[in-house]
Amino acid sequence: MSDVFSSLATSGRETTQQIASVLHSRKQDPEQRRMLQRFLTALDVTGGPLLEVGCGSGELLTDLCDRARTATVVGIDHSLDLLKTARQAQSASGNLRLLAADAHRLPFDAETFQTVLMYTLLSHTPDIPSVLREAHRVCRQGGQVAVLDGDYASADFSLGENDPLNACVAAWRAHYVLNTHALRSLPRLLQAEGFHLTQSGAHTYTAAHSTYAYTIIDRGVDTMLNSGTIGKDLARSLKDEARRRAHDEGFVGSITYRFALAHKHPTAHNANGA
Repeated sequence: MSDVFSSLATSGRETTQQIASVLHSRKQDPEQRRMLQRFLTALDVTGGPLLEVGCGSGELLTDLCDRARTATVVGIDHSLDLLKTARQAQSASGNLRLLAADAHRLPFDAETFQTVLMYTLLSHTPDIPSVLREAHRVCRQGGQVAVLDGDYASADFSLGENDPLNACVAAWRAHYVLNTHALRSLPRLLQAEGFHLTQSGAHTYTAAHSTYAYTIIDRGVDTMLNSGTIGKDLARSLKDEARRRAHDEGFVGSITYRFALAHKHPTAHNANGA
């Protein structure tokens, strides 16, 4: 299975610009915005320093810098193009540092950060335990890790059985999501690396007229078109159908997002005894 996000470090500028546009539309989506604010409200980000692993084009960074005005906020990503976009968007944030790095090998000393955040990262990483192990290593004793990610196996854009829009979602998922079911095991994955779970749960994102939801259908349609599965006329009809439903039915699709907040206990050791 391919995943565009996991290979952005070596992707061309056209691909990274497309992804930056998708991430921007997600940030502007009111339902996504409310979900993200509920997630952040559950955290204590007044102290620092804070690290966002996989910050992309900086969706979360504005909120983090605003909420932690006296703390250093660090964002890392493996895509230089996305980091450039994030840097332009956050040029006025004096407490922000951005650098290119691999989530599986963080360039920080042990116990550097009070808070480590991951927002829609784990669904795209090829080795979830390795990323969480690194998060545990750089998290301070008593510090916290916070994760919000899509349970993308739950994505449902259908109004009935054998709905053609769900075929579009399946094509999108196959090309853009590496770990479709893994977030259902998020509490266990965190505990396996030595974190002590504090909160976990789920939010349901439901989209009506949503530019972000359209990008899911459109990318799935384009994937099928480029593979020769469908032709141009059907591709156009499927994209139009998503927009018709938003207008007539008040529904395009829904996705469950999983979240968890955990702490690194002062006497904690991870599963490997480190």
